[in-house]
Amino acid sequence: MPVKKKSNKESAHVPQTRDASSVERLYFELRERAMRYDFRPGARINEQALGREFGVSRPPLREALNRLVAEGFLDFVMNKGFFRKAISVEELYNLYQVRIALERRALFLAVQNAADAEIESLRAYWDGVMAHASGMSIGDLLLADEEFHRRLTAMSHNKELSQFLEQVTRRIHVARHIDLEQSDWNARAFNAHAQLLDLLQARKLEPALLALSEHIDLSLKRAVQITKEMVAKFFLQDQTWSSGQAAAESSDPGRAAKAR
Repeated sequence: MPVKKKSNKESAHVPQTRDASSVERLYFELRERAMRYDFRPGARINEQALGREFGVSRPPLREALNRLVAEGFLDFVMNKGFFRKAISVEELYNLYQVRIALERRALFLAVQNAADAEIESLRAYWDGVMAHASGMSIGDLLLADEEFHRRLTAMSHNKELSQFLEQVTRRIHVARHIDLEQSDWNARAFNAHAQLLDLLQARKLEPALLALSEHIDLSLKRAVQITKEMVAKFFLQDQTWSSGQAAAESSDPGRAAKAR
């Protein structure tokens, strides 16, 4: 008996399964761009251009962008679209306050819950980082530092706490990267990790909490100053771009009309 061939109309109603792995890869790529401020602060995200670049339709792209809204990288304005969040000194300061609160609680729990073997494993990891630090790039040093704090938090044995801290870490990533590029206190800051491990292993809670707070506070002060510099930098770039555009339009009225 001949098999009835489906019409194009019938085929169009076959549900299409979304490739979750491709959506995930798209999300990670867009998150990296947001973290590096490849999307200018306050700028509208060009969904059509991204769709063409990645060869994806609107639904998976919007799914990835909505995740970035939920994580605090983007804003969504009804009937206008997605925008890269503007740089805010107050927001960065608040994020660092959240980081301090989360890491202090994680350390409190780690003193109670972490096994000696876990602490030694983290010490071995950090000793390895320090042994190769002189040959590491700023980006690799930052990733290693973030991984140290990630593993330290994991010793709290509280997965929810770790997930919240991961979101904060991503949102302060750029400021911390610039900080490591500009600062001369890296060795002192990184050596604080070894001191923190000594206090954790000795189960000295209060001195450990104090050392952690001082360590992060040092980073906070630098990050706030850097964020102010970033705001000024983007403001000046915007002013330069606006002046250049105005000059181009004054010399070519047709271009100005077309832009409008």
